[in-house]
Amino acid sequence: MSDSSRASPTKPTPPGGPPPVPVSRHLLTWWFGLTALGGVGFGLYADERPFGGGVLAHPLVVFFAFVAAGLLTLRFLHARPLLQMISARSLAAGAVIGIVCFFIGAWFGVNLIHMP
Repeated sequence: MSDSSRASPTKPTPPGGPPPVPVSRHLLTWWFGLTALGGVGFGLYADERPFGGGVLAHPLVVFFAFVAAGLLTLRFLHARPLLQMISARSLAAGAVIGIVCFFIGAWFGVNLIHMP
């Protein structure tokens, strides 16, 4: 029996499904790192409401507006759809990381920065 008759060890994609997304590790590192850093940074000052008192001026909403602007900038700089550069699962994971880090930063901002 020859080796050429063996099946490929990779899982075949269904004929109607989307092709797998090649994800750059550097791009994912920047994506996760900046959402975590931005979440903590915006969370630190969330209690002070630096952008005003309205719902759209809440620091979490402003943070995600900056995230959306950054993703749109990335999309236009590379001239490719965003989901070809970063998978949808990684986008969702980055958003969850940003939210969790926002609340961690808010906890630090409320409990530790205002200590006497």
